[in-house]
Amino acid sequence: MNPVPVDLSRLNDPRVIDHIEKVDSRIRGGFRLCLDVLGIPLPDYAKCKPAGRPSIAKLMAAADADTGTIHSYRHEKLKIGAFAPR
Repeated sequence: MNPVPVDLSRLNDPRVIDHIEKVDSRIRGGFRLCLDVLGIPLPDYAKCKPAGRPSIAKLMAAADADTGTIHSYRHEKLKIGAFAPR
């Protein structure tokens, strides 16, 4: 078997990054396995996300960003702004 050089710059192609971020977790797992078997360092975009559910604060921050309102969950929790006691 003849060794074949591998062009690692292709891993930084925006199309590859976009594809790997959107595929099913099983495919992403296979991608990580292949890179590991070949001894290629794992790019940041292919690493696993932290296990478990996101905190309620992160979920509500995302919901607040989607709604576009100035009244946020954080303000409600801290009782400031529109949620301040009167």
